[in-house]
Parts: sequence; structure tokens; C-alpha cells
Amino acid sequence: MTETITGRAAAAAPGFAATPAARRRDLLHACAAALAAAGDEVVATAEAESGLTETRLRGELDRTVNQLRLLGDFVADGRHLPGIESPGAAPGGGDVMMASVPVGPVAVFAASNFPLAFGVAGGDTAAALAAGCPVVAKAHPAQPATSRLIAGIMTAHLPDGCFGLVEGGAEASIALVTDPAIKAVGFTGSLAGGRALMDAAATRPDPIPVYAEMGSLNPVFVLPDAASDTGWAGTLAAAVTGSAGQLCTKPGLIVLPDTDAGAALAAELSHAVAAVPAGHAMLTEAMADAHRAWLTEVEGRDGTVVTAAEPGDGARPFAVEVPPESLTGDLLVEHFGPAVVFSRVPVAEYADVVDRLEGSLTATLIGTDADHDVAAGLLPGLTGKAGRVIWNGVPTGVAVCDAMLHGGPWPATSAPWSTSVGTYAIARFRRPVALQGLPAALRATAAPA
Repeated sequence: MTETITGRAAAAAPGFAATPAARRRDLLHACAAALAAAGDEVVATAEAESGLTETRLRGELDRTVNQLRLLGDFVADGRHLPGIESPGAAPGGGDVMMASVPVGPVAVFAASNFPLAFGVAGGDTAAALAAGCPVVAKAHPAQPATSRLIAGIMTAHLPDGCFGLVEGGAEASIALVTDPAIKAVGFTGSLAGGRALMDAAATRPDPIPVYAEMGSLNPVFVLPDAASDTGWAGTLAAAVTGSAGQLCTKPGLIVLPDTDAGAALAAELSHAVAAVPAGHAMLTEAMADAHRAWLTEVEGRDGTVVTAAEPGDGARPFAVEVPPESLTGDLLVEHFGPAVVFSRVPVAEYADVVDRLEGSLTATLIGTDADHDVAAGLLPGLTGKAGRVIWNGVPTGVAVCDAMLHGGPWPATSAPWSTSVGTYAIARFRRPVALQGLPAALRATAAPA
């Protein structure tokens, strides 16, 4: 079955690559309109399978629809093209023009925590279609009905072979990535899952790129003057516990100054996290089991102070305070669910904490004008560790826009030079080609827009 679907994608690829960008925009707009029209059914289906709230899913559907339109408009305007020319630079005086071409069929793996915006018609699919590449989407096993419903809508509004759906477990995933018709992969999920796809892609006779977003610690550093504002406790607690902590940009570590103000903010933060009721189910039972196991593990450790919500029907929020010398190992990796680690650290040692961090999607600084000197000392290290640096905000809001970078150094992603959100995401699925001395009349044939 997989080979039939990928074969149709391969057959459709040349014609779709030659499709004018304005036509691709129209196709993406048609898909967006159809998804919006089916919104009630889509949201109800996703709500039943994911346990996410209707409000959250309606917002996610809006994002899904809007990013299809945005990326379609972007290519129709020609903004995805390199636009680099070197007149007369070639030997003999020929012109050199940098163009780009679609890579071919793309495998897109739906994510469980964003069943719409990162699902089978999510950002990776929108980017690949906008780039001129057919998509073979892999449904997430936790949301098969949602995936089938959306796939039916997409298939009805795209040329034959330009969208297909594959279902199954790990074996189906590996088969898709190693299928000769597939030329690139977009993945959002766990580090283990992303690494497995990367390893499989590397074994091919023709290794292909795997653009994997695999999770992140998303550290937050509260600077000394800002620590006196205890209002940040509620804001940070909401970012930690929203959607049951199942966001790839959830803050997993909060560093506070070892001062009286830092101690007061720490107390407020613990209280705010524990005050959130354990009433939201996690996406899968395996995720819920892992969250419960993490709570049991940290409760049994010496030197930790755990403040947890009362047990309930859903995931139980909790905060773990540890001394700075304990910030190593599994305290510095992502733990899915409504939990956060925090520590009160001498400000002079903040840079040491930055040095201990692995690559992350985001890093956040909370400060005032009086904190600029401290921030300036941390920023070079943080930009070396994170794909997005935030000042006085929370990382859970990811805007779909031209300047957004949703990526970061390993192990946050496999390709830190790329993004899976925003218009720059299209670049992952087009390959640059230099056209030297080619007459202008032939350029569009060599590299259609």
C-alpha cells in the first residue's frame, strides 16, 4: 500500500514541480477553505481522539488554515526564490543566476500534540506543497480518525498523487523513509523517533534529509531586578501547565536569582503550578505513565522539594526545586507534561548553567532595563544554544510569520539552520541550482518558480 501511494507521488512530482506558483497558491487556498468549512467535524473528531479542549483546537484549526494561505501567498509573490544574480561573473563573461527547484515527494509525520497545526495538513505539509512537492503524510497512531478526515479533504482539492496518507507503526514509518520515491522528511516528535528516522534515511543508497523537531528544555532565566515582580509566577505557571504541558516549547527549566526576591518568586511559582487542577488528560496513556513516573522519581530524590497539585482525573501539575549543583543529567532534558524544574542560582553563575544546556528550541530572558548588563553577558551563550531567544515573554506562543525560527541546535532539531514554522520553512523542500549562461527564455523551463 505504501509503495502504491509513494509511486503516485513520484509520478505526480514532475508535473507539480512545473505548476506555476500562483496555481499552487490557489490549491492551498482551496484546501484551507475546505478545512475551515469542515471545522465543526474536524474539531469534534480531534477533540474525541486527543482530549484537547474545543477552544484550543479551534485556535489550532485557525492556525492550520491561515498557514496554508500564508505559504501559498508567499510563493505566489515569488518570495521563495533566491533572487541572486552575478552578471558576467562566469568564465567568458556569462551570467550566473541562483535558482531553486522542488526536491520531490516529501514524507510528513503528523505530531500528536498538535493534531491540526502539526498534523497531516500542518506546517510541514503546507511548506512542501507550497514548494511544489507532493506529500505523503504519516498519520499519528493516536489520532487515526482525525488524520483520515483531513486527508480526505486535502486529497479532494489537490491534483492526483499530490497528497497521500499512510498509517501504521514504526515499521510503516521506516518503510516510508526508505522508500526510493521519498526525497525529504518532515517530522515532529520524540528524540528517539526522530533519530530512528534519521538513521534509516542514512542507510539509503541515496541518503535524504530528515528535518526533525524532537523536543526541547526551553530554559527561562529570570534576571535579578525582574525577580521582584511576582506576577511572573502566574504567567510562567500557565506556560508550564497549558495543554497539560504537552507543548514542545513548554518551559522545562526556570533559573531564579539566589536573592530574597528570587526566593519569593520561587514560592509563588511553586504555588501557582500546584494550584492548577489535575483535570486535563494527556494525549496517550504512555505519556501519562511517563509523567507519573517522573513525579515518583523526583519525589524520592534527596535535596529536591516537590510541590504538586492534588491527584485528579488528569495529569498532575508539579514543580521541582533543586539546588544549582544538582542541575545535571535528567534535570536538564525535556519531560513531557505539566511539570517544571527550577533552581535559585547566584547570578554570577547563570552563565555556568547556560554552558550545561543542550540545544533548545527557545531560551527566555525575563528582565528590566536594570538587567541589561546581565542579559548582555548571557545572550551570546543563549544564541549558541537556542533557535529563538525571547525577552519578557513565554516561549509557548509561536507566531507563523516570515521571521519565525522554530528550530534549534541538536537535540532540539536535526537541522538547526532550518525552521518548521513560518515562510522560511519552504526552503527545506527546494534545492538550489546555479544557472550559468542560460538564456533568459530557458530559465523558467530549467527551474520553474
